[in-house]
Amino acid sequence: MNAHPQAVDPRRYDVVRLVQELTTASLRFTDRAGAVRGLHRSDLNALQALAKARDEGRSGLSAKQLAEALTLSPSATTTLLDRLERAGHVTRGLDADDRRRVTISMTESAGAEARAMFGPLAAAMMEMMSGFDDEEIEVVARFLRAATDIVDQMER
Repeated sequence: MNAHPQAVDPRRYDVVRLVQELTTASLRFTDRAGAVRGLHRSDLNALQALAKARDEGRSGLSAKQLAEALTLSPSATTTLLDRLERAGHVTRGLDADDRRRVTISMTESAGAEARAMFGPLAAAMMEMMSGFDDEEIEVVARFLRAATDIVDQMER
């Protein structure tokens, strides 16, 4: 962070610190949940990217799109996909619109695994949010979207 903590409003600095703590706790949770199931963080990130594509109505992602989303090299992406395919978490198939293109999709068993790992966390978050009204939820969502955009921009 460029600004010294004393040079900014302490409440705002506290929010930055809390976001960092949430990020650290989330990574710790993800690492533990994955380790129990023999999945690396990169495996879980790949499955998350595929789930997001599915939720957006896409049939899957190409290996190149997945590599870009994960900032992995093509060879690292191939290794990751081979590992996930062997575990039954992804399938490779021909794209319905362009039969020359291979599309990677998350399997239903991977979705069930993700729900088992992250469902209790999501339920606890939903319960926690019940203490906030709709306007507060919208402010939090707007803040988190903007914060995510900043982190994504810093990556480039």
